[in-house]
Amino acid sequence: MEVHEFDTMIPTDLVNIGNQSLTRTYTHTFPSRHLNMQLLRTFESEPLSPSRIAEQFVETLRLDGAGNEVSVYGLDTSNIDLGETEQGILCAIRGCVVWRDTKEYQYSRHGPFIFHITEQNKQYLFDSLRQTCFNQHESIEAPPLENMGDHIRNILERWLQKQLCESCQNSLLLWDGSLMSPSVNRPITPLMTLLNIARRERNVILAFSKKTSLTAMGHRMNTLVNDKDVPCLLDIDNIIQLQYGKRLRFLGKVYIAKFSRGTLSFRLDLDRRLSQCEGRFAAEDLLRSDLIVNSYPESLRLAHILSRFSAGEVIAMKRYITLHHSLRIVPQPDVRQILFGPYGGA
Repeated sequence: MEVHEFDTMIPTDLVNIGNQSLTRTYTHTFPSRHLNMQLLRTFESEPLSPSRIAEQFVETLRLDGAGNEVSVYGLDTSNIDLGETEQGILCAIRGCVVWRDTKEYQYSRHGPFIFHITEQNKQYLFDSLRQTCFNQHESIEAPPLENMGDHIRNILERWLQKQLCESCQNSLLLWDGSLMSPSVNRPITPLMTLLNIARRERNVILAFSKKTSLTAMGHRMNTLVNDKDVPCLLDIDNIIQLQYGKRLRFLGKVYIAKFSRGTLSFRLDLDRRLSQCEGRFAAEDLLRSDLIVNSYPESLRLAHILSRFSAGEVIAMKRYITLHHSLRIVPQPDVRQILFGPYGGA
């Protein structure tokens, strides 16, 4: 199966369910997570500086240009709120896969898919999409209305990741995000299934996080990297497991990736079943196979850009909804502007 065939692989139900949400009415009627960091007490007499943390607990893996040229695929998705109706909210989602072939970048976009989400139909939407994309028939309580757009986008993202894992062989699959599960007590997740499929097809998943709330004993991760070691990986998995292992399930080993000099470095999660040596080889293959700008792979950067919605597309989708589904978007007053005028801030 080729990547260019993805356009014919999107479940038709994904479109149908979105259309039904625009035309039909249904009658079906989390506490925040706090991380309790268990800080190391190795040096009780003085605080640990980033340099001492790096020296004592972090292993630096220097990378060279000896990697192999392999296929690289980047994947990202996005969602956007289109407005509110008298019954609920309107949102659109889209995904994009970018790959490099003979030094040229190609892409395949999926969407936009438009949904009208209300308190009455959100459970139906959540269950139907999970059943269509993952064949999961058990019912799980739908998230709050204001978070439904993010969860529908996540379902599309996981579905595209599954297709990519099954369709590619001996490739590097670049994802936006992490290989982390919210709780150690949860049963097997779709993410674990995706990792198993990738292993079977001899693919390596590299998950890049542009932002992370994880710290190394209170220090931001980018403070641990020394420019003289670039390009490099910093293996910080042990210290992360010590601090967060009782609360979170890490399906991947956690590294800091810095592939070029400058201010930017990124959290990188690699399959936990890969040895440290195999992880280093995967990073070296990426350096050989993809363009790296500001320590970030170009294929993943393009996937992010091409999945976003332009202002013109938003106007077109609103026009489509009005003409074809007779849904009226209700203007919402800018409360901050009304109350505070020019002093309300952004």
